[in-house]
Amino acid sequence: MDCREIIKAKITIPSLVGLWTRSLIEWGDGRCDESTKVFWLQGKNHFIDLRQPASLPRFPDRKCRDDLTHQDCLALSRQEGFAGHLQTHGDAYEWIRMIDYQPAQSIADAGFLHWQNTTLIEKGRDLPYTEYWHREKGFTSSIPLHLQLEDPANGCRAAFLMVGRDFMFTRERSLSVPTDMTLHEAVSQASNEEHARQLVDCEISFGKIAEAGGPLIIHNSTLPWKTGTSFQFDLSGETIVTIPDIAPNGKNLTRRWHRVHTEGNY
Repeated sequence: MDCREIIKAKITIPSLVGLWTRSLIEWGDGRCDESTKVFWLQGKNHFIDLRQPASLPRFPDRKCRDDLTHQDCLALSRQEGFAGHLQTHGDAYEWIRMIDYQPAQSIADAGFLHWQNTTLIEKGRDLPYTEYWHREKGFTSSIPLHLQLEDPANGCRAAFLMVGRDFMFTRERSLSVPTDMTLHEAVSQASNEEHARQLVDCEISFGKIAEAGGPLIIHNSTLPWKTGTSFQFDLSGETIVTIPDIAPNGKNLTRRWHRVHTEGNY
């Protein structure tokens, strides 16, 4: 599809399927950000989004949650990300968040979309902002796989989405965060170091399959010890999905998730 075809193409949710990165966001007060690393993976209806500031440290010596210091948690609390499903309201598109790294907000995440040459422009409906999105090369027309998961023991929610060779996984934290403050403020006021660790224990990971049939490798994650590791899951059960994980103390852990919804095939 050349530039002229893209400009004329009607924007629909199915036309947004694939991996998008952001080059710029401009706010109504004149501020702008060109450095935050943003991955938006859009499936047939569902999406997962990860946003990491350029100033985020790499944490090479942190191998599990118990390794995090309070200062580490403050740095991690600057991240953003969310997962849910995309729907339309008139001419606007609204990203309904089911899992959110930051405290839930009352203002809808909704905007208007249009093409500017080959750049997808998003303008806020309820907030004054403009984002510039670019579809990553290598997109394939394969059917997206989406898994909506729930821990039968405690109700914790998770989701997995794969489009072509790109995938994302998210798991919500076990603690609730007050909605009248940012995550950074909540971590700043944490009663102790363990409380701070629990507040940032929300996973949003992005990765790729290096080659057809190869392993799924995590490239970026809100949990720094996950970066560079493989992501595995077992879908052999009718309703149960098992996913290897790392316990807070660094020991191997297997999570058993109830499959609430499946879209696509693997």
